[in-house]
Amino acid sequence: MAPHNIPIFDAEVLLKCQNTLGEGVVWDSKTQLLHWVDIFASTLHSYNPSTGAHSIDKYPSKCLTYITPRTYNKGFLGTFEGSLVELPEPTTPTELTPKPTINEKQPTKVISEPLNEVLLKDETIRFNDGGVDPKGRVFVGSMGQDETAEVYPGELWRYDLDGTKTKILEQVGVSNGLGFSPDGKLMYYIDSRKDQIDVFDYDLSTGTPSNRKVFASSPPALDDQHPTEGVYDGLCLDGVGNVWVARWRNGRVVGINPQGEIIAMIRVDGSKGATIPCFGGPNLETMYITTASSSQGGPGDSAKYPNSGDLYSVDFGPDSPIRKVLGEGWKGAERYRAGI
Repeated sequence: MAPHNIPIFDAEVLLKCQNTLGEGVVWDSKTQLLHWVDIFASTLHSYNPSTGAHSIDKYPSKCLTYITPRTYNKGFLGTFEGSLVELPEPTTPTELTPKPTINEKQPTKVISEPLNEVLLKDETIRFNDGGVDPKGRVFVGSMGQDETAEVYPGELWRYDLDGTKTKILEQVGVSNGLGFSPDGKLMYYIDSRKDQIDVFDYDLSTGTPSNRKVFASSPPALDDQHPTEGVYDGLCLDGVGNVWVARWRNGRVVGINPQGEIIAMIRVDGSKGATIPCFGGPNLETMYITTASSSQGGPGDSAKYPNSGDLYSVDFGPDSPIRKVLGEGWKGAERYRAGI
């Protein structure tokens, strides 16, 4: 029995892709394809939900940590361990298998390398997650690779439409989920060294966040068998301003309304490491969730969490159980596209 009255729903395994660290999931409405990365494999996955076809592109870097479609150009922007890069169009998925042929790819351009060269070379830091604001500005964040270190060496950078880069935050532990309210007046942000979600007032005209404060702290236990563990990881927002946040090493996604109240929890059964959700599908009424391998969760977790690393989905359609909670006015939302 759950120790609360928050409604709980279940995600289902959609693709048994067995990623080591699946992340960065994003829907592209122009192609009706889903994309995500497997960070340490440095691979970009593409999936067609209408056919079940899947493709994998591999890049010559230690890791590929974040991707975003672009508004005015083909292909994606992405982050390797220390650089913001342009990536070509992903391979069109045609193979009906969780383990398709791996296509070797190269970035088309290195846009920027803003991180400290010494800290990057000795693997103290690397890029991690990012986000795009409603104007198309791109935010990319870095993290300290020793997640027990007392010093927080990460940063958050903003790239304007003309390519100008600005350091927005420093002393970041693990830069993670980042998103914007539908009106563009709030920026939500997660540093996963702290088990909380922060919110900033956001000046959309200048791209400046200010007045940082805590939006949400640790959620209650999922149920009697699943205590509160881990930290907040990646996030997305729906079309009415609810924030949906994955719980790293806690096997769930938490839905929080603009007032900071938990409205629903989604159990990612069979996987301990939910990493990030997004909305997609023809009407943006499916939630997709990437996960991490059981090796990222703890010793002995592989038998208990056999679907760790797989891709999950949740139906948010008009007749779905979760819509009975969210109400008739609910709608999904696509992530913003990069304007650079």
